[in-house]
This record gives sequence, C-alpha cells and structure tokens, in this order.
Amino acid sequence: MNFNWRRLTFQLLFGLLITLVLLFASSTTSTLHSQEQKIHAGATREPQSADPASSFFEIVMESSPLGQLSAGFIGIAPSMHMIRLDATRPLSNIDPIENPARRRYGRIDFSFAFLVFLPIVLIPLCYLIYQKCTARGDAEKLTSGRTKLFDFIIERILLPILGSGGLIFLVTIACFYSSGLRLNSNELLARLSLWALLTALYLVCWILLFAFLLIRSRMFATATIQYAAIFLLIVFVFPQFIQSVQLSFERPKGRLPLIVERRKLMAETKADDQAAIDRFLIRQGLPAINWSEPLTKAQSVALVNLRIEEKIAPRLKEFEDNVRKLDEMAIMASWISPYTTAQFGVDDLAGTGLSRYSSFRTAAIAYHEQWRKYALGFIARRQILDFDSLRNAPKFKARIEDDGEVFFLGSLRCLYFLVIAVLLTVGINRELCKILPKHKKAAR
Repeated sequence: MNFNWRRLTFQLLFGLLITLVLLFASSTTSTLHSQEQKIHAGATREPQSADPASSFFEIVMESSPLGQLSAGFIGIAPSMHMIRLDATRPLSNIDPIENPARRRYGRIDFSFAFLVFLPIVLIPLCYLIYQKCTARGDAEKLTSGRTKLFDFIIERILLPILGSGGLIFLVTIACFYSSGLRLNSNELLARLSLWALLTALYLVCWILLFAFLLIRSRMFATATIQYAAIFLLIVFVFPQFIQSVQLSFERPKGRLPLIVERRKLMAETKADDQAAIDRFLIRQGLPAINWSEPLTKAQSVALVNLRIEEKIAPRLKEFEDNVRKLDEMAIMASWISPYTTAQFGVDDLAGTGLSRYSSFRTAAIAYHEQWRKYALGFIARRQILDFDSLRNAPKFKARIEDDGEVFFLGSLRCLYFLVIAVLLTVGINRELCKILPKHKKAAR
C-alpha cells in the first residue's frame, strides 16, 4: 500500500499545532486563574486598624472553580473592590467592570482557542478533506449516483472531523486535569457539560457554514474567501462596532469628568473648616464634633474625602446608572453576533461573566454606603473600632448569579446555535438537490 507521506506529514503537523495551541492557551488561562486565587487568598478581609479614619479592608468576590475555562483579562483586578474608609481609594475612582467580550483580542486563553482559533483551523481541515475527495474522484461518483450521499457523509466527512474532534477532546481533558480542575459537585458537572455542548454547537455551525459555501460555489478558494469574510465580520467587525456604539453612550458620562470634578472639590474643600464639618455630620444624622481637642490628620483627611464624596454623589449616581445601562446593553447586544453569544455564554458558565460581576459591583456599592455610615459615627464620637463594634458592623453579602438563570441562558444560547445549524443544514440540502441525481438511491 502506497502512503502519501507529504499528506501524512501535513496531517501530523496539523494535529501537533492544534495540540500546542490548546496546551499553551490552557497554561495561560490556568495561570490567570491561579493569580486570581492568590489575590483572593491574600485579601485583607478584616479592618487593619482600630482607628475608623484609617482602617481599611477589601471586599472580595471568590473566584469561580471553572474560571480557567474563560479567564481572559477580567480575572485579576476587576474581581476585587477595595473599601477604604479614609477614601484614599474612594468608590468613585474604581473603574467600571469591563464587558468581558471587549478584552479578548490578543489574549490566547482557553476561550480564545475554542471560539477564535478552532474556527480558523477548520479551513486547513476542510482542505484536507476536499483534497482527499478530489483525488479519489468522490464528487464525480456522487453526482453520477455511484456513491450514496449517506455513505459519502459518514466516510469522507464525518470520520475525519470526528478524528480531529477526538484529538481536541483528549487534549482538553488533559488540560483540565493538569490545571487542577476537579468536578466535586453536580453543579460543576452540569456547567462543564453545558459549556462543552455550547462550544460544540458553535463549532458545528462553522463547519456547516463552510460546507454550505463550498457546495454553493463549488470552488475551494472562493469558499475560503467567503468564509474568511464572514468570520471577520462575526468575530471582529460586529463586536467592535457594538463596542463603539456603547462607548459613544459611555464617554459623555465617563469617569474622567468625575476625576476632574473631584480634584476641583479637593482644592475648594478646607480641612479645618469646623462649621462645614459640623453641618456635614448633622446632615448625616450625627452630632457635631467636640472641638475641645483637634482632629488627627487621619480624621481630617477622612472627613475631607467623605465631604467630597457627598458633593459628588449625584454625578456618581449618574455614572453608576450609566455603567448599569451599558452592562444591560452589552448583554442584549451580545445576541447580534454568534461570536459574542458564544463568548457571553462561555463566560457565564465559567463564572466570569458580565452578569456576575455586575451583581457583585452593585452589592459592593451598597455595602460601601452601609460601612461608611456605620464608621462615620465612630469618627464623629472619636471612638475606636473595638471588638464589639466590629462584631456588630454590617457584613458584606455578595450577590452571586442564580444558577437556574445561568443554565436557562446557557440552554437558550445552545438553542440559538441549534437553530443556525438547522438553517445551514436546510441550505446545504437545497444546494445538494440542485447537483445530485434525482433518483432516491443516489440521493439517499
């Protein structure tokens, strides 16, 4: 039996390339995930000083056990909010959490490998199948009725694709195992299963799209050009266009005007203005300060910053409302492009999605207000944070996304790609009916 060593070598190199990219992407993603876990482990969860004017601690959202499935850029700093009573880092200076789909480009993580790299890999894979079929004259046999359509699809198309799919599956399992992923609950197993189904349907849609274009044009080069154009539109142009539209709404109410106004108020606010400080405390429902002793430097700085936060509160509320609207717009607009639909679905199932971070941010803002009001009373009374006061302090309760909602949206996104796959299958069938023989045996 004669082997085509050139083709065999190309296939081996092709399989090696897929393996190396998946392993590299998994290594990058697991590294980001481990960095996030280290940040969480080293977070300061308890106040570090008895003085309420200088004490600070951090509000932390725990990392998802499946974070390595889709870590990206959002797995480090934005997952943590620092609450400092002395307002050295006030809430108005914390960046809004980015749309997860905005920060994917240029990062070869596990999500990038499945949603961007593998659809590109389909081109050489389809070329191998096309070249093999051309060399054997399968197209002529199919159009003349000597080969049945069912046998052609199973033997010439499905088996090679399943071989590549088996390689991807084995490498993926090895990546999961090496990165320390352990499925110790039914919830994690369900999330991982739905993640696998979503990515599989996403890739099947790309396969069917290329098959449709190839059958319709009947030329591999033409089909490749059309496929590449559609890929660029869906993966790059549409998401960037959506982001540009969203930024056009965000810029007039962005963070920069808050910074400018805060610096202006900082220059106008006097730390030794006793009357202004007393009026501020009275507005907060607290007694005026006993001025028989001067305030400490930490107390003066804290009161200056808190007075500034009170003045800037209306602009800050407008800013936060704008961020919330942008999050809602991003989630709704994600359905426009199949890529963003898959990306948001992967993020949600991995526990790194926009909805989870938005819920956490809302809870952090609410808790910041509770802690500020609680600790401000101790500053006004010149008291320290003893054991009893810390025990009675408001506790942060993170709002984590509802599992039922995550599974519902994940299933809805799977249905989204299933509908696309059915439509492409119908289109392929119509194109085949134009070129295949009409008798039942050949077109079976």
